[in-house]
Amino acid sequence: MAEQKLPPEVQQAIIEYENLRNMLAKIEAELRLTESELIEIDNILSNIKDMPDDVELYKSIGHILVKKSKNDVINELEERKELLQVKQQKYKNQVEILRKQVSDSEKKLRDLLAKYGIKVA
Repeated sequence: MAEQKLPPEVQQAIIEYENLRNMLAKIEAELRLTESELIEIDNILSNIKDMPDDVELYKSIGHILVKKSKNDVINELEERKELLQVKQQKYKNQVEILRKQVSDSEKKLRDLLAKYGIKVA
């Protein structure tokens, strides 16, 4: 059976739909990584805050461990947490927008397929 060539309009709609889905998957993955790091920071902060103030803490910088005060570590983690929360909100907003775009693109593609009488298996 000869393969049916899709009209250019349908081909373009497919490409747009796939690109949007790929972007959505990428942003969702970034969001999951950001949320995972936020959970890790919260766990570290809760453990550190229970430690005495004179405890010796070390921060890994590459292959070197650097001694840091408890307050310095807490401040660095809080700053990182704030940055991650901003990124998290940005990713959530992007996911919401992309989900709508994917939905709209899928509807457009379905309408085009129906217009040309193309059945999807």
